[in-house]
Amino acid sequence: ARAAYIAGCAGTACTIVDREFGVPALGTMAHSWVQLFDSELDAFCAYAKAYPDDCTLLVDTYNVLKSGIPNAIEAFKREVLPRGFRPKGIRIDSGDITYLSKKARVMLDEAGFEDVKIVASNSLDEYIIRDMLLQGAKVDSFGVGERLITASSAPVFGGVYKLCAVEKDGEMIPKIKLSENAAKVTTPGAKKLWRLYDNESGKALADVITLEDETIDDSHDYEIFDPDYTWKRKNVYNFTARQLLQPLFINGKRVYEYQNIDEIKKYCLSQVDTLWDEVTRFENPHNYYVDLSQRLWDVKNDLIKQYSKR
Repeated sequence: ARAAYIAGCAGTACTIVDREFGVPALGTMAHSWVQLFDSELDAFCAYAKAYPDDCTLLVDTYNVLKSGIPNAIEAFKREVLPRGFRPKGIRIDSGDITYLSKKARVMLDEAGFEDVKIVASNSLDEYIIRDMLLQGAKVDSFGVGERLITASSAPVFGGVYKLCAVEKDGEMIPKIKLSENAAKVTTPGAKKLWRLYDNESGKALADVITLEDETIDDSHDYEIFDPDYTWKRKNVYNFTARQLLQPLFINGKRVYEYQNIDEIKKYCLSQVDTLWDEVTRFENPHNYYVDLSQRLWDVKNDLIKQYSKR
């Protein structure tokens, strides 16, 4: 939930994340709340009475258009307006949400609730949301759950721990791990990570990993190349190089200034904005390149040759 908020989501349905990290807790009632009462209208009125200042009603327990929306409108009039508040929204969690949202928008507007928002949920992902918007859905916000916390295309995130260098007599000795699987061959040595920005557009051109003692001089052209297909080379010019890694501790002392979660989110979104549209599109996106410096590639290649002979 914390990571999703930093990446751009508006909030979370998990109240403990609000308490621990300051992520805004958002949410509506559950279907079980509606089922608990003798009628849907009774359930809506009880909820609206308890939360008149933040009232969003779930309208699809029985029938969205025949009972859910009419009962929500009636509950708003009975319990929210007399207390001096405006209702916040309705949520649709099943059915043809694009169609239902269009009908719901008309019904709410005709009842004088043009400011009431429509929230959609129900196993949504970026493709479903895109299609709904293209079809003209009258949805103001989307509640995304299982398809956000677990990527259906890559449900398991693999990670391994390997040594990249060992300090000996004050010198960092690079280490490598070889494998028959080329993707598992590690990159040796203590390193820095740089991002290169185009000065004209402000967009990110590529990331470059260098050895720790290297500096990228952005006052001159700089050659980048694909570390796997090394004949693919390109000169970058009129760019700014920024080092991305920042120390957290030096000699046991914290040197990093803590940022609150909204500052982190603002920075994250600003960096996403530096990506080209060709990189962020859904279909056939361009690869964003992370290259190795020539010196780092040479160290890696030399170690591969050295240990391959043993």
